[in-house]
Amino acid sequence: MLLVFAIIFSALEVGSYTRKSATTDEPRHLTDGYTELMIGDYRLDPEHPPLLRLWAALPLRFMKGITLNTSTLDWEQGQSIAFAYQFLYRDNDADHLLYRARFMTVLLGILLGILVYVWARELFGFGTAVAVLALYCLEPNILAHAQLVTNDFGVTLFFFGAVYFLWRSARKFSIGNVLGLAACVALAHVSKHSAVGLWPILATLLICDGRGSQPLRSRLFRGAAILTLLIATTLLGIWSIYRFRYSPTPLIHGHMRLFTPTAADNEQAPLTMAVVGWISDHHLLPNAYVIGLGVRRKTMIGRMAFLAGRISDSGWWYYFPVAFLIKTPLSVLVLFGLTLCWTGRKWNGLPQARLYLLTPPVIFMAVAMMTGFDIGLRHVLPIYPFVLVACGNAISELRKRVRPLLQLAFAAVCLVELVPICPNYLAFFNGLIGGSRNGYKYLADSNLDWGQDLKELKRWMDTDGIDRINLSYFGMADPAYYGIRFLSLPGTADYPPQPTHYSEIPGYVAVSVQNLQVIERDFYAPLLPQKPVAVIGYSIRVYWVDHRWWTNAPPSDSTVDK
Repeated sequence: MLLVFAIIFSALEVGSYTRKSATTDEPRHLTDGYTELMIGDYRLDPEHPPLLRLWAALPLRFMKGITLNTSTLDWEQGQSIAFAYQFLYRDNDADHLLYRARFMTVLLGILLGILVYVWARELFGFGTAVAVLALYCLEPNILAHAQLVTNDFGVTLFFFGAVYFLWRSARKFSIGNVLGLAACVALAHVSKHSAVGLWPILATLLICDGRGSQPLRSRLFRGAAILTLLIATTLLGIWSIYRFRYSPTPLIHGHMRLFTPTAADNEQAPLTMAVVGWISDHHLLPNAYVIGLGVRRKTMIGRMAFLAGRISDSGWWYYFPVAFLIKTPLSVLVLFGLTLCWTGRKWNGLPQARLYLLTPPVIFMAVAMMTGFDIGLRHVLPIYPFVLVACGNAISELRKRVRPLLQLAFAAVCLVELVPICPNYLAFFNGLIGGSRNGYKYLADSNLDWGQDLKELKRWMDTDGIDRINLSYFGMADPAYYGIRFLSLPGTADYPPQPTHYSEIPGYVAVSVQNLQVIERDFYAPLLPQKPVAVIGYSIRVYWVDHRWWTNAPPSDSTVDK
């Protein structure tokens, strides 16, 4: 059963990611992982812990002919984006490296699927567990991120694993269960800084899981012992992933305090900055990890967000609930809604399951709603495996009450939701807003447009016989690498450096949704009401334009061919 799942899941993922260009964050994650793996230097981009980058770069360690040039000015100045561009698109074959790294994340997706299946089987039995695993295998948000070289999916795996092993420990306190818990907590913290959200969740579960047969003193002592072990193993994990070295670099004069809080930082997040500074001053954690804590907190302040036609740099408290409601398959929403309606029932004699499956998503979502960091549903991706296993309660009840023919009909509906979006999983939106074709009206950024559709654009150009196009591309991949001849418009990244923007009008104008709706919103406002001649992977909209809509533009014959 699990082998069949692994084959189907891998086929869906490989079939998708081989048709997609690098997303915005992937070049930097992969390049940083390779430099950290090969030369043990963590200076380039200390914003994120290195575990998942190292994991993704592991196949590259055994590949021959990879060029890593650390004698450039970009490396010396820590220009991680420019250095990553040079590494992938100039010195090496980007897809040759990216495909291997992406499959490493697919392996994590298989492992999480197995955990989801195992927990569902323990709670609801084999038949329901198979149905839950099928939901997992067809869930677009899982499929979208279980193929990317980022840290979002890995932390989701370890987050879920930590709660699962805590639940097992509550049922049977054994060395294996406790070590599994400790390992997952430590791995989560060296995957992404948001893993700090595990602590209030674990503490809540330890306190609330009061087993009547055990005295309060025993429960408190056990909880304190577990938390002490978790803290110790987490500290050990952090130091070990940085090679037990405080300095971020093996160089002799390598201690570089790359992050210094500004007055604005101290005003907006005084407690965080004070804690980060104190940890750094006392060398309690590796320098690069501490820098990442500070930088991560800083990047969460004042990020531009888009929701249903509006833009804000402070976000909305309801952003993530709305994103969850319109980007989660209707089948999952229905099953989860039924589960919530039946929370008063005992789940196969295991009432603690409600606590362990529902508390983590509630706390994680509540924390996310308070951050104002509203740039993508991926930041609450860890709630999904809990939601899917919780759906097992509704599935189990329906299997008892509903005829097999209706069960098959419901399964067919689940499948029908996925088929139209394949292989564009990242751009999935459900029927509540009319499907993925309307997604650009409600959300942007990594919910829809993460720079992943250059290959699809090239296919469309070849099919329609278009030799060159006016392009406003949001992303860090290189259009020229995929054979796209283009004229740069506002919004296209300056990697490689590009001259003043030129155009060839009348002509086709391809605009990434993120540029259209957010980054260059005012510039492209005249295009938004128009009907596009093509929509590429739901993330790039192509228009035929017969005249320039902007002023002070270069003459139409002043073109630069990329």
